[in-house]
Amino acid sequence: MEFKLTSGVYHLEEHDLTKNPSSAAPGEYATHGSYDRREPDKMAVLSETYGASIFFRRWAAWIIDFILIVFGYEGLVYFVVKKAAAAETPNMGMVLGIFLIGSFCYYLLLEGLTGYTLGKFVLRIQVVNGEGRSPGLVKSLIRTLIQLVDTNPLFFLGLPAGVCVLATPKKQRLGDMAANTYVVKVRDLRAVNRQKTGIFTGAIILMTIISVIYAAFFISSLITQIVKPEVFISKDNQFAVTAPWNWSRDDTMNEDADISIQNKISERYLIVLSEPKNDFDSSMTLQEYNQIIQDHIESGLTNPESGNASNIAVNGYPAIEFTLKGDVEDIPIMYDVTTIETPSHYHQVLAWTYASRYGRAQQELRRIRDSFREMNIQ
Repeated sequence: MEFKLTSGVYHLEEHDLTKNPSSAAPGEYATHGSYDRREPDKMAVLSETYGASIFFRRWAAWIIDFILIVFGYEGLVYFVVKKAAAAETPNMGMVLGIFLIGSFCYYLLLEGLTGYTLGKFVLRIQVVNGEGRSPGLVKSLIRTLIQLVDTNPLFFLGLPAGVCVLATPKKQRLGDMAANTYVVKVRDLRAVNRQKTGIFTGAIILMTIISVIYAAFFISSLITQIVKPEVFISKDNQFAVTAPWNWSRDDTMNEDADISIQNKISERYLIVLSEPKNDFDSSMTLQEYNQIIQDHIESGLTNPESGNASNIAVNGYPAIEFTLKGDVEDIPIMYDVTTIETPSHYHQVLAWTYASRYGRAQQELRRIRDSFREMNIQ
């Protein structure tokens, strides 16, 4: 439209510069007279209609994703890192690296390709570009990089992101503003944009199942650390070991054992056999006793393979430990054997499990072994 001044009267004349300015696509310029202005993104207009409820949805979704990642990578560390390293303490650099890379890829790929994470899928919100479609990997990369700052759990559970979402008209955090993305309610998107492919749905279901499994192991491990452990005392009330709550006494494993315990669920076993020094020649040494025990155990195995013996201390007592692998009725078994010398006795702490499970069991078995002590009962 344009106004012309003729003889002091304004005349309104139409110019065919744009027949339907409102039909310009988001991001394009519509011409109105001699001025150009940019049409706002559809999702920007939609986001400005939201109140604080979108903040609470986003925060709840972030909590779900955070729990998923923590449980998932606790399980990954336990089953992959620790097992592969076959060590009592996993490499913390490797653990941190896996956590950061995994978390980064979780957001980058899922949000970039689908607009969802598990938390957003549950809360029915989606990351979109100005057109209301999945943002793509480039925009997702920008969001994820900035997410390391504004939703960092070390910053008061993502306080910077929450402040931005509540304070900005379009309910955007810093990553959204940098990438020109929006988080909107799924119900507000047109049906054509509600694309939940079978692949994505399957991936969400698979991740949920894996996370539940990992969470079960994580919670079990947490309970083991929190619940008061059980003290198992020898038949003569002179010695004891301490084991987690899920271990129980089973005197049927070895009738000669002074202490005989097991974890039925994980199939881990441990016995303590004690022999008075008076039963041996006074010149007997711990090294000689250890060799007697090793030869005796090897005689009952098929294809025995002994590890190197190491001198250690168990609660201040001199001790020797070694591992021994062999077949029992064609089943590979791994033993962790420790001989201990106290003022009045020689002891053997014999722990074992299936060879394929020893990497996961080693730390717990040795922790129980290290709890061996005299009761000091007169």
